[in-house]
Amino acid sequence: MKLVHKVMDFEVGQADEAARTFWAVASSPTVDRQGDLIEPAGWDFANFLKNPVIPWSHDYASPPVARALAVKVENGRLLFKAQFPTAEEYAFADTIYRLYKGGYLRAFSVGFAPLESEAATHKLGGRTISGTRYTRQELYEISCVTLPANPEALVALGLGGPRPNPSPAAPFTPSPARTPGAPGAVHPLAARALAQAALGELIAARLRYHLGLLN
Repeated sequence: MKLVHKVMDFEVGQADEAARTFWAVASSPTVDRQGDLIEPAGWDFANFLKNPVIPWSHDYASPPVARALAVKVENGRLLFKAQFPTAEEYAFADTIYRLYKGGYLRAFSVGFAPLESEAATHKLGGRTISGTRYTRQELYEISCVTLPANPEALVALGLGGPRPNPSPAAPFTPSPARTPGAPGAVHPLAARALAQAALGELIAARLRYHLGLLN
């Protein structure tokens, strides 16, 4: 079943420094830029709570930066209690924790499988847009994020998402050394320029998605 990812703004509550926890409260349900609406009463958390890890930016190949101790819907809003490792356990996760505490980060991305939905039309910014109203959905993951990820751009660069099992390695055959000017050689400066261009495309795609210019 295809997962749907939606970035939601959360209000981060007062942190418990001893336990390194805080409650994150989702904004009231509103229509997003794609014309979609998630009904809070439709969340199913049962399977998520069996392994409630919270990765950074949908990076499933790296250790999680937090875990969800509790998830619930209250007063029509999605809430969860996040707990972060100490700096000694995972320095990067500690940085993320402090960025949320300081208000530099406030978004989380929820990944879910739609169970029941219907087509819907909404008014947004003075225009009518068509989208989806999700009435029942199973929560699969919560990720800490800055900007929403463009899955196509991430796959193109080999980043994010579950990584496929590697195919059996072929026998290694040394290739002749390539020197600048040799047939088929790639100049180091050209290789660097290609890498920078690919990174620029990724950043631009994520910004377009964040601004509602790309579905």
